[in-house]
Amino acid sequence: MFAQQTLDLKAPGGNEAFVGEQKGTALIVSNEHSVNIVANMTTPPKEGTVFEGWLADVGGSDHKSSVGEFSKNGTLDYTGTMVNPYTYTQFLVTEEPFEDPDPNAASVVAGTELVSPFGQ
Repeated sequence: MFAQQTLDLKAPGGNEAFVGEQKGTALIVSNEHSVNIVANMTTPPKEGTVFEGWLADVGGSDHKSSVGEFSKNGTLDYTGTMVNPYTYTQFLVTEEPFEDPDPNAASVVAGTELVSPFGQ
């Protein structure tokens, strides 16, 4: 099933996941097992760091899957095939050290809840 959603990327805060200041947008298109994400951040990362995008299964397995590093102009364009994309509930943006050898996600600077029927 084809699904397309344009979502605001907001800073974490409060009792809800993402209710803070808007930091960017994400266009997410899923079609069965194919996923395309085009995300834009409105502010640059701090000196010596880069933004990285993640799909996260929050409240389930808590698994996070990196979908890549944002370019210097603040854009991420990811296309991939996933067996079960519908297991992901959030799209997250972290700020990582440049050429970070740690495969785990750093602290989240922005994100959004994925709206059903993402990946279904």
